Amino acid sequence: MALATPIITATYAEIALKGRNRNTFMRKLINNIRVALKGEPVDDIRHVESRVLVYLTDADAAVRVAGKMRKVFGLVWVSPVVPVPRTEIDDELMADLEAEREPRLTRVCEVAIELTEQNRGTATNFKVATRRSDKTFALKSPDISIAVGAAVHQSCELPGRMADPDMLVNVLVLKNDVLVFTGKEKAFGGLPSGSSGRAMVLLSGGIDSPVAAWLMMRRGLRPEFIHFYSGRNLQEADVAKIIVLAENLATYSPVPLNLHLVPVVPFEMRSIGVVPDKYDMVMFRRFMFKCANRLAKHNSCRALISGDSLGQVASQTIHNLGAITPDIEMPILRPLIGMDKMEITAWSKIIGAFKTSILPYRDCCSIRSPKPILNARPQDLLRYSEDMDMEEAVYHALKDSDMVLVGKESPDNSEK
Repeated sequence: MALATPIITATYAEIALKGRNRNTFMRKLINNIRVALKGEPVDDIRHVESRVLVYLTDADAAVRVAGKMRKVFGLVWVSPVVPVPRTEIDDELMADLEAEREPRLTRVCEVAIELTEQNRGTATNFKVATRRSDKTFALKSPDISIAVGAAVHQSCELPGRMADPDMLVNVLVLKNDVLVFTGKEKAFGGLPSGSSGRAMVLLSGGIDSPVAAWLMMRRGLRPEFIHFYSGRNLQEADVAKIIVLAENLATYSPVPLNLHLVPVVPFEMRSIGVVPDKYDMVMFRRFMFKCANRLAKHNSCRALISGDSLGQVASQTIHNLGAITPDIEMPILRPLIGMDKMEITAWSKIIGAFKTSILPYRDCCSIRSPKPILNARPQDLLRYSEDMDMEEAVYHALKDSDMVLVGKESPDNSEK
């Protein structure tokens, strides 16, 4: 019978480096965990000795709860644990030390043995890693590891290995309990969602922009999404794929997120016959940034997020990146700027967006002029913007836009 794991322990890293505002980040982190675990059998969430402990009323939910916690930005490791109360250890330990016997740590060793047998799989060696958060505990970490390691080795017939072991048995000594665990799942780290403010994400139907959004969400930004669709209406455009991409990203957010769906027809109506073909792509990109900038201001966003990767496509040459947005005063964050396609694709698979991103979709950028200029000048784009009345195109595009709420609490509804 598997041991019950009624507690999940989670560690953080970057938050520990914060100064006077560390408590603000911790409150945000714990609140995000609480929201992520809504509906789960959670009895309490505590910040104990540089760890977050989640106490469950149903130990059978531990694996599911740990999986949800992995998506909470700010956490680095998540582990279901078996707690051994210090009341079951301290008296025995003191008796052993006073009698100058080898410390037994009976209950800790029993739990370590059971967890090893339960989770060893194909492991051919192991290591005990001990951390003593409570420095008043009578044994130091190496001595605890030796005692527990000897018991596991003798009972499970596994040899110890200090470097790159197949299996790790963890022992964490706290003031009231000793936590023993073997399953240690890596989370994504970063900063708690919402701790860095809001940003507007230019979301396409491809691989890059969802990864850019996710990477900045991991830095604590709460995104709003803007997507530009071709066609006379949403039904004709079939934006179901875009909604799925946004919903995938929303699984990493403690709150539902807004997806703004903007038509490109106002741009096309004003650019035809005014903007030369070779400038069509960069001017369309300028239209997107102008729309995103205006919408960001109306939604309390402090930055724009784009999936640009330097030199990946024609609109992302260093000349064009500079020429497209000379009058955008809001910061433009480009987390993929130094990545190649293989790196971006690897991240897309990690965050669970890849299979959706590669589905067929009539993306606006894919139907632009096939021979775009590579070295556009800002003054030329500003002139064409005046000729086609870019501001009017932006106004009508946003006026005719729709918004969809995506996330945990969102019905499949949309509103103007």
